[in-house]
Amino acid sequence: MRTHARNLLLAAAALLSLSAQDAFHLQDKDRVVFFGDSITDQRLYTTFVETYALTRFPDRQIAFTHSGWGGDRVTGGGGGGIRVRLSRDVVAYKPNVVTIMLGMNDGRYRAFDEQIFNIYSSGFNNIVQTLTKELPGVRITGIIPSPYDDVTRAPMFSGGYNDVLLRYGKFIQEQAGPRKLTVADLNTQVVAMLQKANATDPENAKKILPDRVHPGPAGHLIMAASLLKAWNAPAVVSEVVFNAETRTTDSTFNTTVSDIKVANGATWTQTDKALPMAIDLTDPVMALAVNSSDFMETLNRQILRIKGIHDATFTLRIDGSEVGAFSGADFEKGVNLARYKTPMWAQAWQLHLMTLKRAALHNTRWRQVQVPLESENAAGMKAALDALDAVEAELTAKQRALAQPKPHKFELIPGGSAFKAAFNGKDLAGWHISDVNHHGKTQGWKVEDGAITGTQDKPGHGGILLTDRKYKNFEVQLEIRPDHGNDSGLFLRASEKGEAYQVLLDYLDGGGMAGIYGERLKDVKGAAADWEPVFKRGDWNHLRARIEGDVPHIQVWLNGVKVTDWTDSANHLPEGAASGMVAVQVHGGNRWVPGGKHRFRNISIRELP
Repeated sequence: MRTHARNLLLAAAALLSLSAQDAFHLQDKDRVVFFGDSITDQRLYTTFVETYALTRFPDRQIAFTHSGWGGDRVTGGGGGGIRVRLSRDVVAYKPNVVTIMLGMNDGRYRAFDEQIFNIYSSGFNNIVQTLTKELPGVRITGIIPSPYDDVTRAPMFSGGYNDVLLRYGKFIQEQAGPRKLTVADLNTQVVAMLQKANATDPENAKKILPDRVHPGPAGHLIMAASLLKAWNAPAVVSEVVFNAETRTTDSTFNTTVSDIKVANGATWTQTDKALPMAIDLTDPVMALAVNSSDFMETLNRQILRIKGIHDATFTLRIDGSEVGAFSGADFEKGVNLARYKTPMWAQAWQLHLMTLKRAALHNTRWRQVQVPLESENAAGMKAALDALDAVEAELTAKQRALAQPKPHKFELIPGGSAFKAAFNGKDLAGWHISDVNHHGKTQGWKVEDGAITGTQDKPGHGGILLTDRKYKNFEVQLEIRPDHGNDSGLFLRASEKGEAYQVLLDYLDGGGMAGIYGERLKDVKGAAADWEPVFKRGDWNHLRARIEGDVPHIQVWLNGVKVTDWTDSANHLPEGAASGMVAVQVHGGNRWVPGGKHRFRNISIRELP
C-alpha cells in the first residue's frame, strides 16, 4: 500500500508539472510582437523571452518580432505617428500575441502631471482598441514600465520618477478587466532586486541600470523573468531523483534516463526535453542581479537529486567535462545544474547567440532598409526584403535546430575534483621562464591581483613561462584577459624551447582565439575557431583545453562553448614526444602593443588516463 500511495503521489506531481507546461501563455504557431520604446528597442528582455520559449519548448514553432523604437510614446515618435507604427510594425506581422511597454518617455521625466497622464491613458487605450479591431482574437499583454533607477542614486525630486511610472502602471492594471489584458509588472520585481543588490554591492548595482533608464543585460533578464511569470512560465527544465540505496530513479520529469550503471560511482545517459537558460554567473553584474532575485528558483531549475549518499563527496562529469564536486548534502537537497556551464548550458548559450543574430538581422531589415527607403518606390525593394527574409528564415531554422534535445553521459565519481591548482595566485612557484625560447626570455612576468601578467620587458622582447611539471593527457582550465593588440598562446606538451601545440590567444587585428597552431612544429595544419560570438571583450574569459592521445586530439571550450575539436594527422612534436609542459606566451617582435599585458588566473590541470 505504501508503494502504491507513493506511486500515486509521483503521478499526481508529474501531472501538475505537465499542466504547468501547458499553461504557458505562448503556444505552438503563435506570432508575437513586442511593441515599445527604446527599452524594447534594446532587444534584450525580448530576446531573453524568445530564447526561453525556444529552450523550454523546443517542439513549439513560435515567431517573434521585436518592434521597439527609441523615444516612442503612446502617440508614436521617430518611427512615425502611432497609426503608422501600429500598422507597419505590429499589424503587418499578423500577430496573435502583442506586448505593449510604453510610459518611460510619456511621463516626461518630471513629477506626476494629470494632464500629461491623461494623454498617456487615452493613448494607451487607443492602442489597445486599434489592435483589438485590426487583429481579432489578439492576446494583449500590457506591461507596467520598467523602473527608473531611484534606488542606487538619489531621486531627482520628491517621491522620484519611478513613483510616476508606478502611477502609470496602476492604470494599466485597472485596464486588465475591461480591456481583457494580461498584465506584466516589469517594475516592482526589478526594484526589489535593485534594493537587495544595492545593499550587497553598491558599485555593481549601479551597473544594472547604468543610465537609470536603460538596463544592461542583467536588468533585462529580471524584466524578462517578470514577463515570463505573468505568462505562467514553468520553473523546471528537468528533474531527476536517484535513490542510491535502490540504485534506481525514484522519479523523473521532462527527461529520460537510461543505461544506469552503478559500480564505485555511477553512470547514466540522460536526455532532457528542454534546455536551461544560459546565464553567465561569472559576470559579476549578472551574478549580482540573479542572486538578488528568485530567477533560478522560479524559472531555471534543472535539478539532480541523489538520496542516500550521506556524507560522501562525488564529482559530477557530463560528457567527460567536470561540472563540480558536491557533497551528499548537496545532492540530497538537489543540485541545480542550470547554475553550471554544462554541455546543455553551452548548447543553450549558442542558441541565445543565434537568437541575437536573428533579431539583429530583422532590425537591420526594418530600420536600415524598409523604413528609410519605403517612399523611394525602388524597383528592387521587394526582392531585397524577400532576400533578407529568407536569411532570417535560415537563422530561425538554426535556432530551432539548436533547441533540440541531445543525450548526455553523466558520471558520478567518488571523491573531490580531479583538477589541481597549477598556480597559487600569489607567486610563480611551480613555473619558470624559458632561457632558450625563440621569442626571448622576457622578465616581464609578475603576479598582480591574483593573476599572472605577462608583457615585453623591452620592445620586441617576449618569451614563455612554463610549468615545472610535464603532463601527458590532460585538461587545463584558466581565465584569460588580454589587452587588445597582443599575440599570445597557451602551449600544450611544450618543450623547454617552446615547441608545442598552441591554443591561439592572438587578440589583435587579424588574430584568432582558441584555434590550434603548431609552435615550431613542421607540417601542422592547425585549425581556426569561431570565437568572436562567445568572447567577452575587455573582460575575463574562461578557457578550457583538452589534449589526449599519442596523435594529439585537442578540444577547446571558450566560455563554456566548444569552439575547437581537432586531431593532428600525426604526432609532430620533436622525437614524437607524448608529454610536455604547459606554458603561456608573450609574443616577441611587433605583435605586441607597447605596455600591453596578457593576464592568466585560476589555472588548474586535470590529468587524464
